[in-house]
Amino acid sequence: MIGAVLTELKTAACRHFGVCGGCACRPGESGLSAPPPYDEQLAAKEAWVRTLLAPFEVEAWRPIVGSPEIWYYRNKMEYAFGLRTWTERDLVIGLRQAGRFDKVVDLETCLLMSPESVDLLERTRTWAKNASLSGYDRGRHNGDLRYMVVREGKNTGQRMGLLIASGPAKDRAMAALEDLALCLRPLVSTFWIGFTGSRSDNAYAETMHLRWGSGHIEERLNDVTYRISPYSFFQTNTRGTERLYGLLRDWAAGSGGALMDLYCGSGGIALSLASCFDRVVGVDINEEAIADARFNASQNLCLNAEFVASDTENFLKILPASKLAVQLNAAVVDPPRPGLHPKALKALIDLNPRRLAYVSCNPETLARDLQGLVPFYRIHSAQPVDLFPHTPHVETLVALEHR
Repeated sequence: MIGAVLTELKTAACRHFGVCGGCACRPGESGLSAPPPYDEQLAAKEAWVRTLLAPFEVEAWRPIVGSPEIWYYRNKMEYAFGLRTWTERDLVIGLRQAGRFDKVVDLETCLLMSPESVDLLERTRTWAKNASLSGYDRGRHNGDLRYMVVREGKNTGQRMGLLIASGPAKDRAMAALEDLALCLRPLVSTFWIGFTGSRSDNAYAETMHLRWGSGHIEERLNDVTYRISPYSFFQTNTRGTERLYGLLRDWAAGSGGALMDLYCGSGGIALSLASCFDRVVGVDINEEAIADARFNASQNLCLNAEFVASDTENFLKILPASKLAVQLNAAVVDPPRPGLHPKALKALIDLNPRRLAYVSCNPETLARDLQGLVPFYRIHSAQPVDLFPHTPHVETLVALEHR
């Protein structure tokens, strides 16, 4: 009862709900002043996944796994700089307004990441205004500051900041960095500043400068420690991911042989499953993530894990002629939201691993890809895993076995 009351109080405390796009209602839902109760969110997500996978024969439907924490659960946020309005040129920093690419909500509170991240935003906002630096105008493609990316180690307490500015603002931003360091050092263990000249609106810098710290943070999931660099992929919900990896370990127990992990990022899944296989090979196109994965394998003494920086389609194209193809017992795929590329899907089917685990962050593309897989694989089990409370998103783990 007390927990439920506290949950309602926290929900009501966010004055930005319904305007900010960080939290969102279920698709088609409107008129709410706060997210629905969490049990209702879970029921809706489970029903959505079941509806999308209804055309397939699923041998075992397993109940949705909720997030261990529904507030302050995120370990990464890309906070955008912007302008208050087109006519009021005051700098703001926060998250996108719901349904708008060009408007930024000036966050005064947020229940998604951590209380410290809100303090970090306030300190950054004050610093930028004192330094006479402007927010980015996404309509006119001008302005000084574009993003502040924050990454946190929920189990280690480490925190990384990455400030991304426009190229023309380099001299003025660099000149003011000592003042920013005084503001942020108590909150941020390592800090980067990056610059971009691109008109593309994403939190990426072409040039990077490390200002203090090691340049990365560490996170620990279950019994594995991971190094995370600025652009390495790592699941956003740390403690929810611990549950997801536990389900994958149950799937992999006693397997032996070789495991192939496609879209492996910094090695999260591959290293968590390394003890279940004789050999583990992770593949990802992001070279920085692969460098982290190799470091992580060495740091955790996973001598049977190796990682390849490659486009998935190209890797699968040359794989049949390799020793790995003979050893292969199982594969894990954890693709981005667009799902598997048709060529990757065909190559995976041709490769013919006996067992397959599909980890999906998008049930719609999961359903599409299953259409190509089910003629060759039976769906042993399907289970939604909620890593994104108060949003429409849900992770799904589907275990397949060769027919």
